[in-house]
Amino acid sequence: MNVLVLNRGSSSIKCCLYELTEMSNQLIDPVWKDEMEWEKGSAKEKLESLLSKKKVDCIGHRIVHGGKKYKESVLIDQAVKEEIKKLADLAPLHNLEDLEGIEVLEQLFPGTPQIAVFDTAFHQTLPLSAAIYPGPYAWVEKGIQRYGFHGISFQYCTRRANQLLEQPCSKMVICHLGSGASLCAVKDGKSIDTTMGLTPLEGLMMDTRSGSVDPGILLYLLKTKTAEELSKELYEKSGLLGLSGVSGDMRDVLKEASRGNERAELAIDVYVHRLTSLIGSMVASLSGIDTLVFTAGIGENASLIRERVCERLSFLGIELAKTQQEIAEDAILSSSNSKVKVLVLHTQEAFEIARECFKFCSDNRR
Repeated sequence: MNVLVLNRGSSSIKCCLYELTEMSNQLIDPVWKDEMEWEKGSAKEKLESLLSKKKVDCIGHRIVHGGKKYKESVLIDQAVKEEIKKLADLAPLHNLEDLEGIEVLEQLFPGTPQIAVFDTAFHQTLPLSAAIYPGPYAWVEKGIQRYGFHGISFQYCTRRANQLLEQPCSKMVICHLGSGASLCAVKDGKSIDTTMGLTPLEGLMMDTRSGSVDPGILLYLLKTKTAEELSKELYEKSGLLGLSGVSGDMRDVLKEASRGNERAELAIDVYVHRLTSLIGSMVASLSGIDTLVFTAGIGENASLIRERVCERLSFLGIELAKTQQEIAEDAILSSSNSKVKVLVLHTQEAFEIARECFKFCSDNRR
């Protein structure tokens, strides 16, 4: 089965083509891949030039928000597209772009099944105590609750960590640190807590997103700003970019901090503080920890961030064996004496989406 995967992130879009003959747990490299910038209105021409000669049996899409309705991957039809559009208000940087990708590929590959793989699905196992916000109960009735995101990455990393350690991890915290960033507490393979909430804005400080802030700040600012202006500040002018004044890219901020830029130093200090604090909350939800995983762009490549976090968490018995600027392969970073295994995993969301598509199509052939 030739599975085309379209993965639109908050800062890039990736296309991968996989040839799958079985439901493999071992990573399979794509036979073709490409990454590009994608501005609204330019997608069809770019994708047509890239994909016109490709043989495709099935298409998989990473869809950021699936709400309460979608607990697993589904075949995309008009009703699914309407639901994705309806949820766009909760994921304004993602869902409409995801929908654009679906509609473009419908034109390029008419009749080819397209599968929606939801970032929220992995978190359907959250207990109510973690999912429900302490507002009026009317919020619960309206579906206002914690959904969580980056579930495709967390699902892949959960399985990969077990493979690398050659044993199941019972209490694992996974740090997905990319342009968007969130944590997940995984107990016996299931998500029981996470830092993103109703939207991908809650939780950790990110590239241009604020993460969690005192809601009183927002009420105060709404006296002088419109909701649209405030939304733009929270999503596009905060985080690493907002504090450093340099960039939303951690590489640039680290470089400026090494040159003595005080605002860049402050941005890194706040990033590490909030990351460490929220890891602590995940550990509390698990009542302990046996495995700590770093993944995604910052988690995989920013060794300074990993080192500073592990140093702050040394009271848990974490001890690193080595430090490396870049680690090309998945690796165990902790020493033999460490009470907690520390891993760096190169997340493979596209492969996980391809697996979901293969599984869905195989199950529905029977």
